[in-house]
Amino acid sequence: MRELNSVEDRYKSRLLISEKETSELVLKRNALETEILRLKQRPNTLNIQTQTDEKVMTIDPSKLVFDGVRRKVTAHQLCNCGIINKTTLEMLLKGQKTVEEVAVDIQPSLKGTGIIAGMKTGSQGKMPFTEAKNKNLLSPGSAVMLLEAQAATGYIVDPAFNENMTVDTACSRGIVDTDDRDILLKAEAASTGFKDPHTGKVLSVGQAFKKGHIDKETAIRLLQAQESVGGILDPILSVFLPKDMALDRNLIDDDLYRALNKKPTAYLDPATGEKITYTDLRRKCTAEPVSGLLLLRGPEKQMTVKGIRGNVSVTDLVKSGLLDETDLQRLTSKEIEEKLKSYLFGSTCIAGIYDEANDRIMPIYQAMKEGLLMRGTTLELLEAQASSGFIVDPVNNVFLTVEEATKRGIIGKEFKNKLMSAEKAVTGYKDPATGKTISLFQAIAKDIIERGHGIRLLEAQIASGGIIDPVESHRIDVSVAYERGYFDEEMNEILTYEGDDTKGFFDPNTKENLTYLQLKQRCIKDPKTGLILLPLRDKKKAQQSKESRTNVLRKRRVVIVDPDTGFEMSVREAYHKELIDYETFLDLSEQECEWEEITITGSDGSARLVIVDRKTGTQYDIQDCIDRAVIDQRTLAQYRAGTLTLTEFADEITSRTSSTDMTIAASSVDDMFRCSSPTQATPSSPTVRKRLNSISITVSPPGMFDDQSPVAALFDTETLEKITVPEGLKRGIIDTITAQRLLEAQACTGGIINPATGDRLSLEDAVHQSIIDESMAAKLKAAQKAYIGFEDVKTKRKLSAAQAVKESWLPYEAGQRFLEYQYLTGGLIEPQTGHRIGIEEAIRKGWLDGKGAQKLQEIQNHSKNLTCPKTKLKITYKEAMDSCMVEESKGMKLLQASSVSTKGISSPYNVSNPGSRSGSRAGSRTGSRSGSRRGSVDYSSSYSYSFSSNSAVYSSNQTK
Repeated sequence: MRELNSVEDRYKSRLLISEKETSELVLKRNALETEILRLKQRPNTLNIQTQTDEKVMTIDPSKLVFDGVRRKVTAHQLCNCGIINKTTLEMLLKGQKTVEEVAVDIQPSLKGTGIIAGMKTGSQGKMPFTEAKNKNLLSPGSAVMLLEAQAATGYIVDPAFNENMTVDTACSRGIVDTDDRDILLKAEAASTGFKDPHTGKVLSVGQAFKKGHIDKETAIRLLQAQESVGGILDPILSVFLPKDMALDRNLIDDDLYRALNKKPTAYLDPATGEKITYTDLRRKCTAEPVSGLLLLRGPEKQMTVKGIRGNVSVTDLVKSGLLDETDLQRLTSKEIEEKLKSYLFGSTCIAGIYDEANDRIMPIYQAMKEGLLMRGTTLELLEAQASSGFIVDPVNNVFLTVEEATKRGIIGKEFKNKLMSAEKAVTGYKDPATGKTISLFQAIAKDIIERGHGIRLLEAQIASGGIIDPVESHRIDVSVAYERGYFDEEMNEILTYEGDDTKGFFDPNTKENLTYLQLKQRCIKDPKTGLILLPLRDKKKAQQSKESRTNVLRKRRVVIVDPDTGFEMSVREAYHKELIDYETFLDLSEQECEWEEITITGSDGSARLVIVDRKTGTQYDIQDCIDRAVIDQRTLAQYRAGTLTLTEFADEITSRTSSTDMTIAASSVDDMFRCSSPTQATPSSPTVRKRLNSISITVSPPGMFDDQSPVAALFDTETLEKITVPEGLKRGIIDTITAQRLLEAQACTGGIINPATGDRLSLEDAVHQSIIDESMAAKLKAAQKAYIGFEDVKTKRKLSAAQAVKESWLPYEAGQRFLEYQYLTGGLIEPQTGHRIGIEEAIRKGWLDGKGAQKLQEIQNHSKNLTCPKTKLKITYKEAMDSCMVEESKGMKLLQASSVSTKGISSPYNVSNPGSRSGSRAGSRTGSRSGSRRGSVDYSSSYSYSFSSNSAVYSSNQTK
């Protein structure tokens, strides 16, 4: 292998020498051809008419015209600006020299010495800068600058055909992007002239800068490109002039003259990313042997790996946070593909059906054809497959495009068009306005795809491995997708809320509406292929379990109708649309409930009838209610006979049962539960409450301890136990983004907290002690650097989080979060000493300006980027800290968390929560939902509630 590398290096060296020699020979050949042409065109002096007594011009001056950069220029004009002298002009007038001969001598002034035309790579040949940008060979900023230089010196160049063209022509031919058109038109005005809106005069770059039509940085960059190829371009004469002559003719002023003399590094070196002058950049180019075009040498080969629908650059994977720079140095492409296979290949969607009665695996479409699935359910499951990567053949373990699946008969032709549409969630939607490829959320925002349908596809993507970036062709974490703007805060809340409005999938076994994640939880894994299969239960098979659930499920829902559109919506949607206020939202949320009858079989064979509100977890033992005279045998008999519905039966019980009847029993004072939050951490389930008799928990007010410590862990008010943040995420009582934010606050203020000991740990130690996993550790690296410091590559000094934001080492949004966390926990951290500093000192050190300091001090305006794991409402980090309990023994802050909110809202994250609500979604397709009668909203002067057996009607006559 070493010998092969040596041979390869030797041949590369010879190739470079040969190319250089070829370039020199081409230049010599061109010079000789020019000389031959000049000698051939020298006129015969015998044919020139002369008079001895007086000088007579024999050539018409109007015919002595030269081709300038963008227009014609006369010999007299060239003489006036000093490009040719009077002797040359006289020789032209007398016919002693031709225009062609003189043009050869002054070629640099007329056309320049050659602009950088494009980029060349060994494998892909020469290409325009826009194409190089699209292939990730050039950064967007560098590509635009190089195109600006072309436009400012005359024309945009297509190196493939050695053709010059205007900016508009280049846009129409796709040589430059439409988005760059306005920038390049301004650069083009450097060669054609800027038009003064007041006088109508044509202005040079320098004059345009002086009048405020262009900024100084851009002016210097364009002038440097012009000077590098021939001189300062006079847009009126359309020729390049020496810098001194340009100063004399007022094309530039003294300020620009001095700035150009300093040779500023106004361009970017594509190879290193460092700033460089345009002259130095031209020196790095190679001249093409035939055309003489100057071409930048691009990277010979960029490492790529296979993505979902195409190759993915490893640099894109680094930008997405899936790899770091060290991975690029130590891993091969195969190893990267293996490490990131969940992001690059396949999908963990529901792949097929397991027919329990016949012990067989089958594709989803085949199950429908055999009458095992309804059409609507089939389409939902196939759309989820298409939107999360591929249609799956579970029998052969093959992942196919919709087109391929149709040809193989895995799906029917009647579904093809709808699945092709769903597949665009992977390949991207085309923006009709710009022609660009946009993501699924952007398509929803632009009404290219119906909102409810799009949300279902997004949910399927998230549950099947992550949001798919249609441009880069790989999956990204939800947090990265959120930061890239693939969905906004409102959509993020919708996706993480498991209410009726996000339950778009149907369980054919239980006839329930579920989220995609909930449906996946009920699936099984094929031991041979690892594919996820939806089991269709054998209806004849007896269910042997101690707890049997009857198919009796009734729910009470509040449905609101928009008076303007007539559309039905949930209470939460109405609150987001500001149709109701917050108090009304809470009031109506409390009215919604979902009752289920459960028969519990004891170990002695005795059976007890229990009704459960699946939304809040509240349980009522029917026999206990009879014993306490809450209801009588007559009411129970009416329910048994069907005269009373389950909801009406539950109303009879709840209306006669006060919440104050459910008290917490404690054996001693030490067993009492004390909370620093105004909202008591009371377990919602009577069964759980009884456990307090045997549990001793002492929680003290936060004033006794350091009020500026970060949130250390969660306290599950349902199970009455202290758990780590990752454990809360695993249990589904906290969402991914909130979990990451809480851990970020720990990492950037001293380290990850071990709740068992109170110790602060580095990310490496936290992973070693299994407090967090490697995936989470990778996401927290930037937060840890906010504590230990960001290393400046050049100076090797440690930068604080505030300095890192200022120097663009840290994205602003993440940096602002870290600064908020540090400020709220005692002050900004100085990496060198680990000491905290106040706002005033941070301003003196230059870390913050007045505006940034004020933003940190206005705590009430901090971003609400957390979801409270108890109330399920958006909160700031300060609000999270304030709602914590403090553990007496170690002084750690514990954030209250529950699978059921204090307002009776089920956890949006607990996919296995038995209290999650089920039901139909507004606007859902028929045949895929269990039906429930719905009420409408009539706006009247006062609020009134009336409940039927299955639904609630909310009425108000208030006009919005």
